[in-house]
Amino acid sequence: MPICHCGEPEALHHDAALCVMQQNMSSRTCCAICGWFRRKSSDYSCCRWSNVRLQLAGWGTSCHGALPKIRPRNDRKKKAAFMLAEVLITLGIIGVVAAMTLPTLIANYQKKLVETRLISFYSKINQAYRMSYAENGDTVDWIIADKNYSYQEMEDWLEKYILPYMRHYDVTKCAGLSTGQVGVCVTLPDGSLYWFSIDREGQDAVYFPTGERRNGTRNKFQFQFAKRKFAGSSTRNSLNFIEPYVYNWDGRRESLFTNGTWGCRKGNANTAYCTKLIQLNGWEIPDDYPW
Repeated sequence: MPICHCGEPEALHHDAALCVMQQNMSSRTCCAICGWFRRKSSDYSCCRWSNVRLQLAGWGTSCHGALPKIRPRNDRKKKAAFMLAEVLITLGIIGVVAAMTLPTLIANYQKKLVETRLISFYSKINQAYRMSYAENGDTVDWIIADKNYSYQEMEDWLEKYILPYMRHYDVTKCAGLSTGQVGVCVTLPDGSLYWFSIDREGQDAVYFPTGERRNGTRNKFQFQFAKRKFAGSSTRNSLNFIEPYVYNWDGRRESLFTNGTWGCRKGNANTAYCTKLIQLNGWEIPDDYPW
């Protein structure tokens, strides 16, 4: 009968021999099992012959628990891993795709920001005018015809007619970007900026969605409030309250681009008609907009 000494020269372990017989194991494997028996045994000896209950299918025993299954090293599953070159190639591809898509994503975000804040300003400023109209009477009497207003008179006008009905932060003196016209800058809660000035015809209002006062089709959007709004006047296209700037506009969409002084196109310092162009498209920047 095959036997296994299991590290103890003076003792023969019949439990291990039984393993060899019933499992057709090598002596080395048998010794490993015997060693397991020893560790589980309280008296540091292998299980008694009568207690060994080897099960050919399940490797079970009634002696201190069940035997663990032993599987050859070459049967163990290997963990998959990426090589450094594969990782670097993948990162390079991601970088190229990001470089191609990020400019478009940023431009779309900027357009959506302009659209959202532009329509919000248009709604809030006109709501303020309507509330003031209800308390202060017809707008025809708000501005003195052909009067040159000083900065302080403009600020006083705002404090009476508009600012009580519109949330705002700072009110400061600032000049128009294109004309140097003296006006009032009002910072709004979302960080945008509203420039306002009164002249002989009525009011000019310029809105800067990001709060940065710069010329250009992305940054500057002009409105107007005209006192002289009757037929025969050059400001006939204005309504009772704040509307996109349309001074001397002939009513054709094409002329919103081509007008030499106020046309909405890149390189033009004024670009006053850009606001009207967006309004005609439902307050969304059209595809042919010179962004």
